[in-house]
Amino acid sequence: MKALDIETTGTATHVDGMYVHESGAPGAPAIVFLHAAGASGRMWREHMAKLAEFHCLAPDLPGFGRSSHLALLSRIETADLVVELIETRVPARRAHVVGLSWGGAIAHALLDRHPELVDRAVIDGAGLLPWWGNGPFLIAIAMVSPFLRTRPVANFFGDLVRMDEAGRADLRATSPRAFRRAFVEGFHPTVSRVEIGATCPTLLVAGEKETVVRPSNAAQAALMPHAVARFAAGLGHGGLAGRTELHVRMVEAWLTGQELPSELSPEPPSPPAVKRLLRELSRASSGAQLPSPRTSSLPER
Repeated sequence: MKALDIETTGTATHVDGMYVHESGAPGAPAIVFLHAAGASGRMWREHMAKLAEFHCLAPDLPGFGRSSHLALLSRIETADLVVELIETRVPARRAHVVGLSWGGAIAHALLDRHPELVDRAVIDGAGLLPWWGNGPFLIAIAMVSPFLRTRPVANFFGDLVRMDEAGRADLRATSPRAFRRAFVEGFHPTVSRVEIGATCPTLLVAGEKETVVRPSNAAQAALMPHAVARFAAGLGHGGLAGRTELHVRMVEAWLTGQELPSELSPEPPSPPAVKRLLRELSRASSGAQLPSPRTSSLPER
């Protein structure tokens, strides 16, 4: 990895030109927040305010927010930049990670490449299993993304995930190419034995209407040693982000080892989804021994 150019300016840090919202005292337990496509680290401002006992770092990932001027990076390259952020700004060189959608895909990559840097993880709305509808969906994203900076298109996507006006402004500032690439790479995750074998406690969460992510999360939780899957009734993709108070309670509970909010329901594993995930692992593992599904879910504590 190349050396970092870091400039600390009050509550912001610049890492190789990547803007990072920062709060709390270095040396306190750290949380790295990873935002969704089209958003920025600013989407986590209420989390950062309410989790004041933590050292919070919320980057504007390359191509988004105040980092929209940066060259496009792949999911793996973005994850490696987050690794540099942890290694440089977190004295313990280990942090909790919270990711939503595109940020969740980055969190998966962190668990694949550097699980030793992750203390506890929350991955929201980002499953591992591929989706049969990827192609048509990505064609639609490619058609719309050139108009992302227009108010009607920004409002359409903003309504989907209940963005406030500040969030919509971030969306209009997003690089259309970065927005398109985030969806392409976010919907083509890498399934690896390293992530499935990661021992950090991992919460895999989705909205009730995320009918693709939910079985993927449940299958992953059945195979990972310290993972659980939950869903929030009545919500779609990114819906939990729109219910900020609930999302903050969920994150705080998971990161501190407390009971999860009652609004989150357990996600029972789907045998077909477990078989699919095992097939994906088999393809990626070159005949290595695969994990056995757990017969019961772990307790929430």
